[in-house]
Amino acid sequence: MSKLRNALVYSILSQYSIQFISIISIAILARLLTPAEIGVFAIASSLTFLATELRGLGVGQYLIREKEIDNSKIRSATGLMICMSWGLAALIAASALSVADFYQQSALAIILWIMVPAFILAPFTGIPSALLKRNLHFKEIFIVRLLASIARSGSTIIYVLLGYSYYGLALGILTGAIVECLSMNYYRPAGTPWLPSFSGIKRSMIRFGMYVSGGNLLQQFSQSIPDLVLGKVTTMTEVGLFSRGLGLILFINKILVLAVKPVVLPHLSKVNREGDSVADAYLNAIVLQSAFCVPVYAAINLVSFPVIRAMFGDQWDFAVPIASILALWAIFQSIHYFSSQALLAVKKEKVMFSKEVAIFTARLVAIVCAAPYGLEAVAWAMVISGVVEFVINTYVVKMVLGLKVHQQIIALLPTLFVTLISWLSLLFLTSIYDIEGNNAWLSLAVIAPYAIVVWLLSLWLVKHQAWPIIVQMAQKLFIKT
Repeated sequence: MSKLRNALVYSILSQYSIQFISIISIAILARLLTPAEIGVFAIASSLTFLATELRGLGVGQYLIREKEIDNSKIRSATGLMICMSWGLAALIAASALSVADFYQQSALAIILWIMVPAFILAPFTGIPSALLKRNLHFKEIFIVRLLASIARSGSTIIYVLLGYSYYGLALGILTGAIVECLSMNYYRPAGTPWLPSFSGIKRSMIRFGMYVSGGNLLQQFSQSIPDLVLGKVTTMTEVGLFSRGLGLILFINKILVLAVKPVVLPHLSKVNREGDSVADAYLNAIVLQSAFCVPVYAAINLVSFPVIRAMFGDQWDFAVPIASILALWAIFQSIHYFSSQALLAVKKEKVMFSKEVAIFTARLVAIVCAAPYGLEAVAWAMVISGVVEFVINTYVVKMVLGLKVHQQIIALLPTLFVTLISWLSLLFLTSIYDIEGNNAWLSLAVIAPYAIVVWLLSLWLVKHQAWPIIVQMAQKLFIKT
C-alpha cells in the first residue's frame, strides 16, 4: 500500500506541477495569439492527437497489464510501436497538403510537418515509460514530465514572441518531445533491451493493441469532433472560441482527474492479478473522484465568466456560454472516467472498444446535426452525448464487473447531494454579487473560498466517503506528529 501511496503522490505532483506550468503558458499565449490563430492550430493538434493515440498501439498498457514480461516481450513491443508510430509519421507527412487543402489553410501542412519528428521519437519514450509505470516508479516519471513541460511551455512562448505564431505552438510540442525522450531514457530501467524485434510480435499483442488504441483513438476523437466539424462549416475564429471553451473544461478535467489516472490501470491490474475484487475497487474509485469532480463542474456552470476572463482575457468572452454549457457535459462524462481502465484490468478490451464505438457514434451524430445551428447548439449536443455516455458506461460496468445499476446510483447519491448544496449556495452568491461587473480576479477571490467552505461542510453533513480522507490529508499537512 505504501508503494501505491507513493505512486499516487508523485502522480499528483506530476500532473499538478504540469498543469501549473500549463496554466501560466495558456494565459500568456491567449493574450499573444488571436482566436483565429488558435483555431488553425486546434485543427492540426486534433489530428495529431488522434494519431498519438494510435502510434503506441496499446503497447504501454500491454506491458503494464501482463502478469509476466521478459526481454523478448519488451523487444517485440518496441518493434510493434516502431512500425505503428513511424508509419503514422509517414502518413501525416504525406497527407499534410491534402489536409491543408481540405480546410483551405495552407499553414496546416507546415504545422503537421513540424510535429512529425515527435512520432519518430515515440517508441524510445513509450517503452521505458510503460516499464516505470508497471513498477509504480512515478517519481522518475514526475521528473521527466516536469522537465518536458518546462521545455515545451517555455520554448512555445519564446517562439511565439519571436513571431512564429501557430508554428511556435508546433515547435514547442516538438521541443518538449525531444526533452522527454532524452530524460526518459536517462531513467530507463537497467537491462531494458534497446533493439526491437519484428519477427516475435505476437498476435495477442496486436489484437490487444488494436482494441486499446482504437478505444483511445475514439476517446480523443470524441473530444476533437467539434473542432474538426466546425473547422469545415464555420470560420477559424469560431473554432478558436469553441476550442477555448472546451479547453477550459478539459484543463479542469486534467487537474481533477488525470492526476490519478496513470495509477488506475496499474493498481486495478494488480488487484485483479492478486484475486481481489476489481468491482469494489472501481466503485470506491468513482465515489471518491466524483466527490472532487462533479461539484467543481457544477460551479463552473455558474462562474465561467470570471474564470475565462481571468485566464484568457476579454477577447475570449464569447467562449463563456460555451464553457458554461460544457460544464454540464463534464459532469456526466467524469463519473465513469475510469471505466476503460477497469475493463482493461479484467482483460475485456473488446468490450471497452465496443463501448467507445457506441459513445463516439452518439457524439458524432449529435454534433453534426447541431453544427448548422451555432456554437451553443454544438455545446448542448455535447451534453446530450454525455448523458448517453453515462448510460452506456453504467450498463457496461454492470455487465462486466457485476455492479448493479442501483448499487452505482446509491453509491453516488451523497455526491449528488453535495453537488446540489454547493450549486444552490453558489447560485445565491452570484445573485447578490455581480461577477461580471467586478474585476475577474476579485470575483474569483470571493467565490473560491466560499465555494470550498460550502463543499467541505456539505461533505461533512452527508458523511461522504471522501470526508475522512480529506481530514487525514489535512492532518498530515498541518499537524506535526
